[in-house]
Amino acid sequence: MRALLVEDDKLLANGIQRALQREGFHVDWLDNGRLAFAALQTESFDIVILDLGLPDMDGIDILQKTRQEQNATPVLVLTARDTLEDRVKGLDSGADDYLVKPFELAELKARIRALTRRSQGN
Repeated sequence: MRALLVEDDKLLANGIQRALQREGFHVDWLDNGRLAFAALQTESFDIVILDLGLPDMDGIDILQKTRQEQNATPVLVLTARDTLEDRVKGLDSGADDYLVKPFELAELKARIRALTRRSQGN
């Protein structure tokens, strides 16, 4: 399983990357919105974990443009944006799930397992 982690906080990204690797994922980590959007256009992933507040391109823009291109890769938004309006906007923009920081690692892993099961038809 291949995951794209888009997170500009290096410490947080390292922790998530290690945790997902222990779950059997190959994790590609990018800390820049434009690079993430380019990767989604040219490479295939089983899941995307996407922060919204990114350098160069906002996560919502990445999500909307990715969905406009008919990319159906499951996307879990992982962000500090915690208002109801933020959550609704993220889901309406094409996110499959939305988790607010701070979060528990066990919940993040469970949500990722659920999204990947669903996308594989299991």
